This record gives sequence, structure tokens and C-alpha cells, in this order.
Amino acid sequence: MNDFTTKDMADLLYGILSEIKDNEKDKTNVVLQTPTTESKYPCRMINTPLESVVKTERAVPVQKIFQVSIEHWDEALESSMEMVNKTEEALRRKNFIRTMTSPIVLDEKIKKYKLTTTYEVRYNTITNSLEFIR
Repeated sequence: MNDFTTKDMADLLYGILSEIKDNEKDKTNVVLQTPTTESKYPCRMINTPLESVVKTERAVPVQKIFQVSIEHWDEALESSMEMVNKTEEALRRKNFIRTMTSPIVLDEKIKKYKLTTTYEVRYNTITNSLEFIR
């Protein structure tokens, strides 16, 4: 059995999201902390994944659920929405499902739009695989 940690999930997400090209030329920047005026846009921010143990056997976790929120930042409202579509497409291939979308917010300080989506996936420690939840 392989224990899959919060850091492992963040690393996996970083790898998946780093491959997405939003402007068809360059891969979009992925960050682990809130972007600033100095950040490169568009970008995706991975919030710390939440880890919950669903099932144990002899006090050893055999099933976990991970929930993660990803923020999509860009100058235009429409492009933030398009970023969500590309994120969902990439994560769906790994059995993640979208569970929530927050309203779009304009950050007045940096003059960029932020659209946050939340995804979930089940991890099976016995098979070392991500499983579809529903």
C-alpha cells in the first residue's frame, strides 16, 4: 500500500495544470500562493488540497477523498471561464469531478478576474489509483 499525502496531491495537480496552454502558445503559469501584481498572467493557483480518510483497515487508511480548489486568474472575465473548461477537461482524465464553482471576483488591487472551482477525487491506497467518486 502506498500512502498518498497532501503534498503528493499538490505535486500531481501542479504537473497536470502546468501542461495546459490557454493562449495556444505557452503553458499557463501555475502557482501555489496568491498571485500579485508581479505575477505572470493568466495563471492558476492551487489551494492546499484537503484530505479526508474514508475507510481504514486495522487503522491504516485504504481510501481517501481529496478536495482541491483552483483559482483561475486573468485580465478578462471570459478567458477566466475558458481556463476553467480546460482545467476541468485535464482533471476529468484523472477522475476528478467538479463539485463547486464560486462567483467571479475582480481583484481591485491587481485588476484581474478570479474564478474558483472545486474538484474531488477518491484515492485508493491498495491499488494506488485515483477513482471516480460518483
